[in-house]
Amino acid sequence: MALYSAAAMHDYDHPGRTNAFLVASEDKKAILYNDRSVLENHHAAESWKLLTSQSSYNFIENLDSAETKRFRYLVLEYILATDLKQHFDIIVQFNERAPSMDLSNESDRMLISLMIIKFADINSPAKPFSLHKQWTERICQEFYEQGDEERLRNMAISPYMDRSEPAVAKLQDSFIAHIVNPLAIALNEANLLPILPGLPES
Repeated sequence: MALYSAAAMHDYDHPGRTNAFLVASEDKKAILYNDRSVLENHHAAESWKLLTSQSSYNFIENLDSAETKRFRYLVLEYILATDLKQHFDIIVQFNERAPSMDLSNESDRMLISLMIIKFADINSPAKPFSLHKQWTERICQEFYEQGDEERLRNMAISPYMDRSEPAVAKLQDSFIAHIVNPLAIALNEANLLPILPGLPES
C-alpha cells in the first residue's frame, strides 16, 4: 500500500522546474529544504498534508500509531528515492545484492521497492509509442518554459531547454541510454522486469 501511495504522491504539486533551477534561483523551496532533494521533499510534504487534511482523503486514519509511522517512513523513503541524484547509487546497490536477494530480508525488500518506484517514475520510453510521444512533448514543453525563465533571469540556459535550439531526439537518446536502460536492465537481470530480446538495442 505504501508503494502504491508513494507512486501516486511522488510528483504532487510539481512546479515544472528542476532541482538545479530551484537551487540556482534561490527559490523558497530550496531554502526550506537546504538545497537537497528539493522537489522530492516538497512532493512528500505537500502530498502528506493533503492526505491528512480531511477524513475523506485520509485512508490511513484507522491505522494505529505504529502502523502510521511505518507507512509514513516507507512513503518518504520511496518518494525521496526518485531524486535522480541517487539514481546510480541505488542501481549499484541493487546489482550488488541481486544475486543473493532474500525477500525475507527487509533491506532487500526496500531496495526492490526503490527500484520499482524509480522505474514507475521514468518508464515512459517503455510504454506504447503514442504514450511515450505524449510524455516527451509534455516534458519538452516544461523544459522550454524553464529555459524561457532562465533567459529572462539572465541565467545560463540548461541543456535541452532552449526552445530556439530544439534537440528532442538527442534528449531522448541520452535519457534512455543513460537513465532508463541501466535501471531496466538491472530489473530484467534480476527477473523482475521482462524485456523483449533486442529491446535495449532498439
